[in-house]
Amino acid sequence: MAKVVFIQRTAVEWLGVMYLSAVLKSHGHQCSMVVESEEGRDAAAGALDEGADVFAFSCLATDFRWALQKAATIKQESDSLVIMGGTQVTLNPEEAIRQPQVDVVCRGEGEGALLDLVDAIDRREDFSRIANLWVKRDGTVHRNEMRRLIEDLDALPFPDRGLYSKYTVFRESGKRPLHLGRGCPYGCTFCHNRRKRDLYAGKGRFVRWRSMDSVLREVEEMARSSFVSVLHFADDGFGINREWLSELLPGLSGLLGEQRPALFANMRADMVTDDLCETFRGYGAHLMRIRIAVECGDEQYRREVLKKVISNEELSRAAGLFREYGIDFATYNMVGLPGETLDQALETLRLNLELRPSRAICFIYQPYPGTDLANYALESDVVDPETVTEFAEDGLRGFFESYSLLRQKNIKQLENVQRVFEFVATYPVFFPVAKRLVRFESLSLLLRLLYRLYMRLVIRHRRITDAY
Repeated sequence: MAKVVFIQRTAVEWLGVMYLSAVLKSHGHQCSMVVESEEGRDAAAGALDEGADVFAFSCLATDFRWALQKAATIKQESDSLVIMGGTQVTLNPEEAIRQPQVDVVCRGEGEGALLDLVDAIDRREDFSRIANLWVKRDGTVHRNEMRRLIEDLDALPFPDRGLYSKYTVFRESGKRPLHLGRGCPYGCTFCHNRRKRDLYAGKGRFVRWRSMDSVLREVEEMARSSFVSVLHFADDGFGINREWLSELLPGLSGLLGEQRPALFANMRADMVTDDLCETFRGYGAHLMRIRIAVECGDEQYRREVLKKVISNEELSRAAGLFREYGIDFATYNMVGLPGETLDQALETLRLNLELRPSRAICFIYQPYPGTDLANYALESDVVDPETVTEFAEDGLRGFFESYSLLRQKNIKQLENVQRVFEFVATYPVFFPVAKRLVRFESLSLLLRLLYRLYMRLVIRHRRITDAY
């Protein structure tokens, strides 16, 4: 049977990759994982030592350039196939397939496509016509159509959680990701789901849910086979299927009893109701870790540019309910948005002072290639096309230490807002001072250094005080 080696940069359990491995293994193929951050050496060397028929990368925009470098090294030493999948190549397949070190691009859901590919390799058959795959053969690129979405998610095997178990960091971590379903019904311009829904038009229901029984059986299996302190629901909208969720949490309580883990999930503010909060409290309010997205404090910008149709009133009501029921919640925010003014960025901070989350997490906006908001930034002439194409070069250092790629006149001021954001949200008394300081571009480097120091203290404190 064929062997696939998955390769990734950072120590994150990716559900998509675990599902792919589970499907392949259920059909007799072999799979292994190489995580560069845990290898202590170059990932390409680790992958080549494993040996494989297929070397596979699942790419976010921030990992794409890194993956290309590793793939180039692999192709110098091996004739095996290099395939890339994930959101980055799904939305930008032409850029990926034209790279000489990439043999195959997988768009969208990969379970069926990767299985068909590996089966064909095993049988020494032609694989250039497999749906969802773009395949380079003899100087020709075969751009195959999309297959239908997987309608019955229960038909998939549970994710292969053993794929990562050779690394200590995963064995000792109690945070376990899982999905309730796939797809998102909303159309936020900064998100990949909007484009993916268009890509799959006519190919089945984009939003699908697993059965209650399937989810509970997976949790039971996890609890039996590994240490679980947190169930991380990695869905785009925990609570969209509200009635279903109100039955799931009592089911989890009955299954896990007094040893039930904390629940970590993202929710839209307009999904938060008294009934749902009562359900959360029944599970254990102290065990809930909910994240709601503000994105931008200017409601008009949020609606018209970001296409996130949530009002400030709904955000305030959700925050009030969480506080009333004793449920821990944090907010997600962005500054440095295309065309954003300093006053709009400060309004985002001010709104968070009103909401009073346990954490106000703020990112600097990045123009992820293929998203509608990145295209809006290009049309508004606030970012160069080359910058978007070459996104995530080595100079862009992750979420908390990044800088803006936009070329707006006020961008240094907006970066300053991001660097004081979480501190001021925690200590609101400093808001009047911060409003003045962020206007001085000359303080940019100093505020960045102070921000890095503060975030390291925050992370260290949370590791000590909150096992979740």
